Amino acid sequence: MSALAKLMILKGYVVTGSDKRYSAEAESLAAWGAYVYVGSDEEIIKNTDLVVYSQAIPSDDAELEFCRRHNVKTVRRDYFLAEVAARYDTVVAVAGTHGKTTATAMLARIFKESGELFTAHVGGNTFDAGNLICKGDKFFVTEACEYKRSFLALRPDVAVILNVEADHPDTYRSKDELFAAFASYVMNVRDGGVAVVNADTEFYRMYKCTYKDMYTFSVDTPSDCRAVNIRLLTNGRYGFSIFHKGYPDSDISLKVAGRHNIYNALAAYLAATACGIEREAVIRGLESFGGVGGRYEFKGICSGAEVYVDYAHHPTEIRAAISTALLTARGGRVITVFQPHTLSRTEALFDGFLNAFCDSDAVFVFKEYKARETSGGKTAYELYEALRARHEAYYFDDTIALANAVSAYCRKGDVLLILGAGDISSLASLIV
Repeated sequence: MSALAKLMILKGYVVTGSDKRYSAEAESLAAWGAYVYVGSDEEIIKNTDLVVYSQAIPSDDAELEFCRRHNVKTVRRDYFLAEVAARYDTVVAVAGTHGKTTATAMLARIFKESGELFTAHVGGNTFDAGNLICKGDKFFVTEACEYKRSFLALRPDVAVILNVEADHPDTYRSKDELFAAFASYVMNVRDGGVAVVNADTEFYRMYKCTYKDMYTFSVDTPSDCRAVNIRLLTNGRYGFSIFHKGYPDSDISLKVAGRHNIYNALAAYLAATACGIEREAVIRGLESFGGVGGRYEFKGICSGAEVYVDYAHHPTEIRAAISTALLTARGGRVITVFQPHTLSRTEALFDGFLNAFCDSDAVFVFKEYKARETSGGKTAYELYEALRARHEAYYFDDTIALANAVSAYCRKGDVLLILGAGDISSLASLIV
């Protein structure tokens, strides 16, 4: 939402916005020229030509109800994003349960290296350009989120699928429903466009014959673009060679840590080449990419331990973060702080969460971030009770108490991971 607001400001519109609380992002928008306020203000809504709202906003929100009563025009964020995207010559959309922000930011870096005219709408802040990079109107690069099927509003020229796993039980009742939505996303590709799909996924194995213009990437199975000669570099980073359409192509060394970023790089490589970007610019972009805020981001030192913040809120993402930490730990322990995100996700993926922390020496569970939910599902305390039967685990519902406990527990050589998609990232500023 904030990146779209910034883009509208650049386009010359007067932008206002409301949120539940003031934040660094709100402060950033204010610096851009938006009027941002907390709560509801009917006087502002009265003078608004269009209200754009996220699907995370409840239907009984006071401002939305005012719009309905007074016939103020409203539009959902996904439809608004689709309308914005349609004004560009070529749309590149990145979908997947994990890695959307990183792969989108990688593509933005590649387009920047190429000198092409592009705009990138990213779901996180890149370290050098924030979450909106606006260099022109030829290419539009955006994330395509499956929550509430919002990605089906887009009509991309290049549709990327990084992976497909259950993550939104409040949207998809079964794996079949989830896979069908991603298949519909692929079918939304414009005439002459292509899909870029991870061939190592169950989704690809089930749907590989449903779309003819498909480029595939992989690590483990035959594909159009495969990573081979994978090697571990320093500090959890990886290097690899690309085998493209049966021929050795490029050798790449990533700056970002984690084996999972090999897949993100392959997807960005294929999507960029599908857009006609020269191979040299693609390689420069991938090798110079420095990451995104909140994705295994180093925050400093706490009691001698290195502190990293990661958005991981799904069992697969948690395992990836812990695996990366094991590679960067210098003989110490891996200690994890985790805040569950939504009650329904915690319940639906409960067994996965129980197994996700196997390689962590200790787990500190913080009270859940309910987001849009108020009841049902499973709580963070229920997860803690199940975890402590198999792990060294602790539970906290107060940030200061958690900060004190973690600071006392850490020692030199440890790696401390702060994981979650809620407000847990603020812990780092207290303990570093």
